[in-house]
Amino acid sequence: MADNKELEKEGTTEQQTAQTDSSVITETGAAENSTVIIDSAMPSANNEIRETTGDAVEIYDEDEDVELAAPKKRRFKKRYLLIVLALLGLGGFAAYKINAAKNVVVYVETTNVTRGTIENILSISGTVESAETKSYFSDVTAPLESVNVKVGDKVKSGDLICTYEQESLDLAQKNAELAIQQAKGNYNALFSPTGAADRKYAEGMNAQQINDRIDAITAEIDAINNKITEKTNRINQTLTDLQKVQQDINQNGIADSSEAYFADGNTDYIYRNETDNQEDGVYTTPSESDRQMSLAVSQSILDVQNALKSDPELLAWNDQITALKEEQSHLSSAKAAQINPGTASATKASLESTELAQEDTISKITAAREGIKAEFNGVVTAIPAGVVEGATIQNGGQIVTIANLEDVEVSIQVSKSDLPKISEGQDVDITINNKPYKGKISKISGTAAKNANGVAVVDTKIKVTNPDSDIILGVEASNKIHAQKAEDTIVLPYQYVQTDATGDYVYVLENGMVTRKDVQIGISTSTEAEITDGLKEGDSVISSDVTNLTEGMPVQVQPATEG
Repeated sequence: MADNKELEKEGTTEQQTAQTDSSVITETGAAENSTVIIDSAMPSANNEIRETTGDAVEIYDEDEDVELAAPKKRRFKKRYLLIVLALLGLGGFAAYKINAAKNVVVYVETTNVTRGTIENILSISGTVESAETKSYFSDVTAPLESVNVKVGDKVKSGDLICTYEQESLDLAQKNAELAIQQAKGNYNALFSPTGAADRKYAEGMNAQQINDRIDAITAEIDAINNKITEKTNRINQTLTDLQKVQQDINQNGIADSSEAYFADGNTDYIYRNETDNQEDGVYTTPSESDRQMSLAVSQSILDVQNALKSDPELLAWNDQITALKEEQSHLSSAKAAQINPGTASATKASLESTELAQEDTISKITAAREGIKAEFNGVVTAIPAGVVEGATIQNGGQIVTIANLEDVEVSIQVSKSDLPKISEGQDVDITINNKPYKGKISKISGTAAKNANGVAVVDTKIKVTNPDSDIILGVEASNKIHAQKAEDTIVLPYQYVQTDATGDYVYVLENGMVTRKDVQIGISTSTEAEITDGLKEGDSVISSDVTNLTEGMPVQVQPATEG
């Protein structure tokens, strides 16, 4: 009885030990509904270990021969077996997790690709400036009678800026006129009026050339005289021959002009002695043929004598000789009155220079009488300290500077990243003092310079196309440059575009799979991008988070939320 109690006591102790060991390796997985159970409640020799995973139950039987005399050996074997079973349970749990993950459905959101318009608008501030600034200078030396503006005044085209004292302008003009008169006197003193006509014949000729021309004229005159002499001799010979013929016809030896004295005043006939001798003063009447021949010869004599006086060729030669002798005379006088060419040239140049300078002075004095007027609408930006009423302004002295308010521009500085986006002629929306204006990019500098922060920038000018009198120079202007624009093109939100080492891409949904599409980006803004290549209209671009997506992954479109 005592032995049985002792054995019963030892059995109870062993049972408690087994229960303690089994509690160490018991694991419950709530998510997987898997539990490892060690059943050692029965003190019999047939202990069972049960493992349940889901709905399945497996039972392991221990050795049926239990030796109560050696409890320590049985405890060691139980512990080893329980550890193995626990590891198997963990492996099953991991396999379940993997299978569960493969069976999870991934939902994504998509956006269909459509065509639209994208415009890149650059916002850059700048400074309002005048594109034209003119400084007015005095063209005369004279005191100022009035100064009508001060720095900061706005002026209109034609406004009178300042005036000169008229008495001083009168004196200046008189001095200019006297200077011209003196220069002319110096020139005229060198070239006397009496020799001016002679010198004209020798203009551009030196002394040797004058001598050569005089000699040539002499030779020409001699040649012409020889022609005159030759022709005159021929005419005289003809006259002599005619006179001889007349004597043959009129053999009485009395000239026809004297016949009347010998024939009782009868001049109608030429009397002739038929015997060729006068006998007792008796003359016989000539025949009719002799009388006609005598008349013809007399007429010929008269014609020849007239030719000596009025022959056209002789007259022309004589006129030619007269002209040559006149030229020769002038040349001879010019030679005598000739002066040093260098002196003549210098004196003439001095006269012309004086006339040009003083006539220009007189012209400027005439303009100065009207005062200085603004040439455009603008604002006075500078007046030298010495420009006051009564002060004498020297010729060339600055009087006032005016900036043109009709030609206004905004000066901006463009970074190298924005430079490719702009070009001359692009439209710009300008805001100056909260008032909107229109403008266009008019000039982009060809060189870059570093700004105050050491960043390379390019100076760019924006012309204000509708300036008005409200514009104040020097203030800041806000500018929105319509840099780039594309219409009827594929446009996506920039957040849909991904980038890696190979370039830009998007994920699209094709046949239930994630598909990568490499794309080319055209115009881009901070929120949108133009896709020039890689997508077509109607493609489904994944618009939700793509961080955990990979190409080829099966996905489904997120169902629309009801309500």
